Amino acid sequence: MSLSLLFDRRFDDYAAAVRENTGLWLFVHVPKTAGSSLSGELARLAPPYHNIHIDHTDRSRPGPERFDLVVEGFLAEAATKPFRSASGHILHRHMEQIVAAIPGVKPVTMLRDPLKRVISDYRYQRSPMHPLSAEVIRKAPDFAAFLDLPGPRNRMAKHLVPLEMIRRERLEESVAYVMDRFAFVGLQEAYALSFRLLTALITGAPVQPTEKRRVNEEGEAVELTPELEALARARNAVDCAIYEALAQRFAGIRSDLEAWLATRMPAEALARSA
Repeated sequence: MSLSLLFDRRFDDYAAAVRENTGLWLFVHVPKTAGSSLSGELARLAPPYHNIHIDHTDRSRPGPERFDLVVEGFLAEAATKPFRSASGHILHRHMEQIVAAIPGVKPVTMLRDPLKRVISDYRYQRSPMHPLSAEVIRKAPDFAAFLDLPGPRNRMAKHLVPLEMIRRERLEESVAYVMDRFAFVGLQEAYALSFRLLTALITGAPVQPTEKRRVNEEGEAVELTPELEALARARNAVDCAIYEALAQRFAGIRSDLEAWLATRMPAEALARSA
């Protein structure tokens, strides 16, 4: 409901609705969406903060099961130590588990153009930055093979909406679910604006981003043919539907949102930006 207020340009109502009874800012971190930078900013702006993470080199059980355990541990700790913010590569079911357990959870996330995201994910997973790069290279010797792996498909959606919507490619339902369930959704392609809006919600005044973490500037290039692009978009149809719907909505309000954020900047910040 609150995102509808945002895209209806009811910015004051949107901010008031999101800030009401906030118990925890929960950043659902989709891989390769500038989330590491945002997590660092969140830890600084809304402490105490908890990083919900797993050991990726632990192969004793699948990653989602390891996340099940760390989420249970986080909830146990949160019962005695109220956190103001938390983030992690949690799946949709983990988000719902946290929302059900902690009053006032406000889920937030960042999206990225699915084609750019899957290329970045491919390059990262095959780079020395990834602890399991050798295994990924063995399974997917090229980008087309990577697209055929089940893990990378609709990876954004797996963090945001129920699996049944993804399996059945319920595109409109998936968009409606994100609109209804998340208090804030930003775009990597409009990162500065998205960050300023989120910080206006958290602190009451927009802040410029300062963090820049885990940027994968190097790695093998992907020669994107029309056939590969079509395959990538087909493999990520739910991701594409969610991103395109939110991106179109942001484009429609961008200038008005910029003007509204300017009115919420402290006087000294306005003077510096003049």
